[in-house]
Amino acid sequence: MITVLLAAYQGERYLAEQLDSILSQTVRDLQILISDDGSTDGTWAVIEDYVCRYPGRIQAVCHQKTEKDKENPAAANFFWLLSQAEGDYLFLSDQDDVWKPDKVECMMEMMKTMESRFGKETPLLLYSDAVVADSRLREIAPSFFNYQNISGKQASLSRILVENPVTGGASMINQALLACLKQMPEHCFMHDWWIALTAACFGKVICMKKPLYLYRQHEANTLGAKKSGSPKELKKRVCQGEQVKENYRRMFLQASSFLEQFRGKLTMQQEETLQAFVSLPERNPIGRFMTIFRYHFYKSSKIQTLAQCFTIPKGCVTLEKTV
Repeated sequence: MITVLLAAYQGERYLAEQLDSILSQTVRDLQILISDDGSTDGTWAVIEDYVCRYPGRIQAVCHQKTEKDKENPAAANFFWLLSQAEGDYLFLSDQDDVWKPDKVECMMEMMKTMESRFGKETPLLLYSDAVVADSRLREIAPSFFNYQNISGKQASLSRILVENPVTGGASMINQALLACLKQMPEHCFMHDWWIALTAACFGKVICMKKPLYLYRQHEANTLGAKKSGSPKELKKRVCQGEQVKENYRRMFLQASSFLEQFRGKLTMQQEETLQAFVSLPERNPIGRFMTIFRYHFYKSSKIQTLAQCFTIPKGCVTLEKTV
């Protein structure tokens, strides 16, 4: 069984178009599970309409937030969906993208190939490229990977710790990986980053360079696509000192939480790598330089990799029993 997990919030404007693109896939045997995160616009009315029109194919629930969920509501909504999910294969869907008709077919074909190669018991994460589009689906860039400077070779734990190459809406996972994701993390930057870390540790991360959907870029994106590594983007980061500091804090909290949650299940090398990573905020620039290059904590560009030696705020996070 194939299940599409769709987390919705204030998505009235684009949700119907995305649902239509999923329901029009060349692979027809799929179900959609939608979780609305307390929308106050017309999102729930759109969802109810589709549930009535497609009985048995679409299920919907209102996600009841807890106090803890308020730290990262989008991620919490997806993790709640993952805790409820059933099926042999799962696709993650953002509410405002549009899938190409053969997205599920192409990714299922690759998943079957990878399971034949590595075994169905191996946790597998597939993610595809996308076309970057504006709010009206006019093309901004033909490749999300090129736009974000994603090489497709960032599949190791060391690389994914410092930079997430995986976009949730591009992702497909198998049952073996789902079994590793049933517990909500104490802290995570975003759900797709945590999923990528989990797959890198316990299975395989596979990049598909074919653009299989339209990534809609608009003012309400939680993170959004940025032309990574460009002088304009680097200048913007310098001017956002507090936001950069907060992003580092969340990144190191995520790594610390990952180490704590999976301690005992990691290899010695994986645990050593995580310990080295979470120690970076306490090191001086020379110590960071040596640690970064020893453990290959490389970002997508050399200048961004070197910048870590100076831009990581010292003591930016209180690590939780990890060092």
